[in-house]
Amino acid sequence: MEIMPGGLTNKNFRAVTEDGTQIAIRLAGQGTANYINRPGEKHNAGEIAGLGIAPEIYYYDPKTGSQIVEYIDAPTMHPVDFQTRDEVLVKAGAVMRRYHDSGLEFKTSFDPVAKIDEYKAILDEHSYGKRYEGWERMVEALECIRAAYAKQPPRRVPCHNDALAENFMLQGEQMRVIDWEYGGMNDGYYDIACVCVENPLDARCEDVFFRAYCGGEPSEEAKARLLINKFLVTSHWSTWSLVQICYGKDADFYWEYGRTRAVQACSFLDDPSFSRSLTLLGG
Repeated sequence: MEIMPGGLTNKNFRAVTEDGTQIAIRLAGQGTANYINRPGEKHNAGEIAGLGIAPEIYYYDPKTGSQIVEYIDAPTMHPVDFQTRDEVLVKAGAVMRRYHDSGLEFKTSFDPVAKIDEYKAILDEHSYGKRYEGWERMVEALECIRAAYAKQPPRRVPCHNDALAENFMLQGEQMRVIDWEYGGMNDGYYDIACVCVENPLDARCEDVFFRAYCGGEPSEEAKARLLINKFLVTSHWSTWSLVQICYGKDADFYWEYGRTRAVQACSFLDDPSFSRSLTLLGG
């Protein structure tokens, strides 16, 4: 058995069974079942596995989220792959569009605004009062988005919601996507925004990726939804990082991780087209 790299909250291992089958083992992080719907993850990941996108599940513990799955013997993508290889951008956009348009119904939903509310409640339960610079601006913008979505709800599709480069694996000509623990029905543009923000993509790479997803020139509404969701992605993970501190994780690491996300979130608020984008969404 060998330790696999990556993962902020879980420990991952590769092992080989007696018949030579390679498997991947995930030991779920302590406390993760408090904010991740593990039975929902099992269902959702199984549905996506049926499309040949996610790994096949061999064993799953719904109480903890620990699991044994198919080991994908293929290169793990990294931000540099998205930043330098158009093939990766195009295949990632195409596979994302495939599962968004699959018609599958996940048993869970992922509402980033509601998720942030959930995290804030955890912070209150732990009497954790530290917040990042710009927090008040972020909260105000989240309320505006909440109101806009109430008037004009986004189309909800099966989403990964944690589409880091390292969750993509290029197996020959096929792009596989792993680690569906945050999966749920959500606005598909949240997934797109995650790819753009986390890599991060420059304007040209973002255009290649977004066009591959849209099948051509994105509409003005699509561009607006992408910008709003870039803000939601960064706001979500900045708040999530504070929850990790509450659960006893490395405070220095997670504070800095969340602080950089908060800075990114405020940079999207400073985008001249943010207000116009909010108006297009119904705000």
